[in-house]
Amino acid sequence: MKNKALILSSLLVMLLLSGCIWMYSTRPGTIPPHIKSVAINETTNNTAEFNLGQDFTALLTEKMQLDNLLPLSDVSVANSIIYTGFTRISDAVYSYDETEVVKEYKLTLSMDFRWYDALNETDIMKKALSEYVIYYSDSYNNTLSPDEQVTRENALELLKDKMADKVLVELTSQW
Repeated sequence: MKNKALILSSLLVMLLLSGCIWMYSTRPGTIPPHIKSVAINETTNNTAEFNLGQDFTALLTEKMQLDNLLPLSDVSVANSIIYTGFTRISDAVYSYDETEVVKEYKLTLSMDFRWYDALNETDIMKKALSEYVIYYSDSYNNTLSPDEQVTRENALELLKDKMADKVLVELTSQW
């Protein structure tokens, strides 16, 4: 009887382990094995917003270094390259107060994102990304304490941060 229990226990353990190994080994989306480094190309800026491309490139580079996803290299020697380009920025009225005066605006930023395999000369990933942030009108900000105010400049900084995070999520979503 003890032998039967031992055999059943052993089979159960082997079944569980093989199931875990099978699940791990067939997980969807892994980074191509030949990709050992990445470069971040200067972000193009097709909007009227001054320095948006340079600021975003610096922010994305900093976040990539902090996350340590892949070693960063120069574009000329990297196995893969991240291309980003801002295509549109827009401000739109988001809400009015009770006297029909604009209270909030919606700042939307759109970009094209591409992760390029430089060794095989093919795109690993290509997407259009968009994010938005709400900020207050000047008249509403004037009624708030400095800590509660959200200006367009604050919203743009937050929006750049959200877009950089979104690029990193897109990169790792396929791994």
